[in-house]
Amino acid sequence: MKKTILKLGSLLMLFAVAGVLSCEGPEGPQGPAGAAGAAGAAGATGAAGATGATGAAGQDGNANVTIVSLLSKDITWIEGEYLGRPANVFSLASEEVNDDIINHGTVLGYCSLFDEWFHLPLTWEDESGTTRLYVLHSYSPNTITLYAYETGGVLDPVDIDQYRFLLITDNTVTSPKGVSAGEEILKKLSKAGVDVNNYYEVMTYFELKY
Repeated sequence: MKKTILKLGSLLMLFAVAGVLSCEGPEGPQGPAGAAGAAGAAGATGAAGATGATGAAGQDGNANVTIVSLLSKDITWIEGEYLGRPANVFSLASEEVNDDIINHGTVLGYCSLFDEWFHLPLTWEDESGTTRLYVLHSYSPNTITLYAYETGGVLDPVDIDQYRFLLITDNTVTSPKGVSAGEEILKKLSKAGVDVNNYYEVMTYFELKY
């Protein structure tokens, strides 16, 4: 009787398990992904790198220079006067002589005589020493004017084959009251050890070709 009860209990247990298994439904679909977790705290900032070496100082700004060349063969002298005395006069139209030149600059003049460059104004004597000759220039807005005269009257300087004018502006120059910008530019060149009478020194200073 006891064995019968044990067997009956075992059978009932099997039926219960089978019932539980038979009640389980099919597996459902995968659920949506969960929200991302919060970002971790940023790491500490690294130490600043060493300061780089200081670069070399730049060169001082140069003045602006424009060169105007004039061949003697292109000159037609007209008899006029210079400071009340008879002189040959020639006016060269030049737009480069602008307000910047008039207000902040100057015009240096040179001439080629006997294969050498001479600064204007140029003065020399004839071989006998009895006659003195002069060639000089002036400038005004849009114009450069040449004058040539000698002791006895007008001069035709046929030995000069070329003229060259350096139009210089330098806005770094500040002129005291009553002093022109041109005078200040000449002082600046002199302080730099440049002789304005020496064409080659001036051209070298401004890094220009001869």
